[in-house]
Amino acid sequence: MLFHTIPKHIDPSLEHLQYEELNDMSLADIIDICRERNLPTEGKKSQLISDLLFWKDHTVPIPAPSTPRLNSLSDLQNMESSTMTHQQDDRVLLNSKEFSLLFLDEDSPTGMDIPYGDLTFGKKIGSGGFKDCYQGIYKGEVVAIGELRLTHFGEFDLAEVKHEINVLKQLRHENVIKFLGVCTNPSHLCIVTEICTKGDLFDVIRNHPRPSFAQQVMYMYDIALGVSYLHTRRPSIIHRDLKSMNILISQDERAKINDFGLARIRPKANSLMHTQCGTPNWQAPEFWTSNPSYTEKVDVYACGLIFWEIMTWGAYGYPFQNLAEHALYVAVKQHDVRPPISKLTGLYPRNLLVLVMEMWETDPTLRPSMNHVVERLSTYLL
Repeated sequence: MLFHTIPKHIDPSLEHLQYEELNDMSLADIIDICRERNLPTEGKKSQLISDLLFWKDHTVPIPAPSTPRLNSLSDLQNMESSTMTHQQDDRVLLNSKEFSLLFLDEDSPTGMDIPYGDLTFGKKIGSGGFKDCYQGIYKGEVVAIGELRLTHFGEFDLAEVKHEINVLKQLRHENVIKFLGVCTNPSHLCIVTEICTKGDLFDVIRNHPRPSFAQQVMYMYDIALGVSYLHTRRPSIIHRDLKSMNILISQDERAKINDFGLARIRPKANSLMHTQCGTPNWQAPEFWTSNPSYTEKVDVYACGLIFWEIMTWGAYGYPFQNLAEHALYVAVKQHDVRPPISKLTGLYPRNLLVLVMEMWETDPTLRPSMNHVVERLSTYLL
């Protein structure tokens, strides 16, 4: 017999649920309920519902295991940043009318040149590279304001920012961070976007309890939708630096792609890209060469690692976190090492684990397209 039966047992959370009510739930929600009771998660929705109804009438629930958590300095850093206010720094004044035209040309949508006086700065919520990010107000709405530190700002830095703005202003998708405009005051160059108040996925994993399976799948689905949008544009866009730190989570739990500083527009569908870049831990094997040739499948590989992070929810840290760069090269490029997935067997549907392993295949041609990933994930949300 599949289940150990005990007469007259009551499972309170299922007591009043009938087949019709369970059938109205998504497959992901049903899988969640099954996982909480250590029941099988493979099979059709109708079979899983039958198993649950049998459980409801005959069995004792087994408590779900506790979720391991990683210690993090994020809380301390967040406390410190919340007390900081916007400070005026010594700036290099670029006294030139061309400064505005450098970032917004005649092809830019109207209303994207934001006067500095229209921005209200709040607490500092992040910092990286040559940019500080603040929570702020623009036209009565809460926004994210990324102010670039212009002191010692070189020509290469300006070109990189110009590129990111040029990519961002083309994009309109609910799973891609929304670009609102740029402040081109010569002493205050700011990129203004929508704000995702929960922060990036990397920190969400470390600062919040493991969510339901349905929410985990929704994060993956959102990411897949956003990346699929980039890849199916004409011309298509390869992000090239996808990682959990570049996925933002909104207050309503939607995942959005961020940070297009390394994104590249692929001029033709059959053309190869040849620039090495990105964060090594999420880099596809084809990056690990002196003259790389790659397609949008590098993003598919990175998404596979992000999905693994979502499913493990911090239990194993981030991908290859204990490997130095050379060891990472040897492991990924030469020995096809991937993050541990065997311990996820039984916790997640086999088809989902197979999808992740397909996404991080060594041969890019064996990896599915992001459109295909969207289709596979959608089956859990029906």
